Amino acid sequence: MLIQRIKNKARLHSLRALQVIESMLAHPRFGDGPTPYESQIIHDLETEGVHVTTLEQLAPLVAHETLSKASSLITTQSGPESVELWHNTGASNDLTAEALVKHIPEIYTIGLDSGILRLVERYLKLPAAYHGAVLRHSLVNGIGVGPRLWHRDREDFHVLRMVIYLNDVTPGGGPFEYIPRTTGDLIVKRVFGAGGLITNNQMREILPEEQWKRIIGPMGTVVLCDTARVFHHESLQTHRDRFVVMIGYSSRRPFGWDLAVAHFPVERVRTELELIVPAQNRGTVFDWRKRS
Repeated sequence: MLIQRIKNKARLHSLRALQVIESMLAHPRFGDGPTPYESQIIHDLETEGVHVTTLEQLAPLVAHETLSKASSLITTQSGPESVELWHNTGASNDLTAEALVKHIPEIYTIGLDSGILRLVERYLKLPAAYHGAVLRHSLVNGIGVGPRLWHRDREDFHVLRMVIYLNDVTPGGGPFEYIPRTTGDLIVKRVFGAGGLITNNQMREILPEEQWKRIIGPMGTVVLCDTARVFHHESLQTHRDRFVVMIGYSSRRPFGWDLAVAHFPVERVRTELELIVPAQNRGTVFDWRKRS
């Protein structure tokens, strides 16, 4: 067991060193410096760990159409009669990859928006791997499992996740909740370690609930979070369901490769994706999934 832990640590150190070297070599890829808007987002991610914005600000050319199509699908195809389009995970119903690519491919391709990808790569300081997109319907069912438990993501050293609210998220609607990055690094990591799932009661033992931060907002609100560095969870829905899109990115050599590729079943819908993924984004979508 001790030898395996030493091997795992050595592997992580090697991967981290490789990412640093790749970051230095990739610097010209990012062109001119970030815009003031990008600089503010990156600053917030590096300090708070979270930045809240809107889809209209992030991707103004496609925001309206994307939100309209998502809203239409939610209205017409989220009931019991459309159960075959959704996969139940216990805490939520997730739209199947096949249904997402067929009915609202804009949800998938918004993660490939040039402005968003530029921001992601400037934050990571590395070429990005796109994990994919999931449209999630979280239910008022009282089940505190999975993403409703406090955790930090384990796909890579940094995981930039984008949560897009597809309906108005109120205090009782399961808003995204997090512990600021500095607080988490100084307190939570010391007590619980870097991984694992943590209940609300466990979190209260070391950090008063008044210091937890909760993000409510109207449809179109976007939460950007480095979920590998920030303890976070989807707070329990108590009064109304929640619809969101979850989009994620990491480096192209994530140390948790199995977790990273599991977010979206690319091979199941590869034929359909080949039609909508621009040629310049093949490395971001496909190539990094070939485990070296």
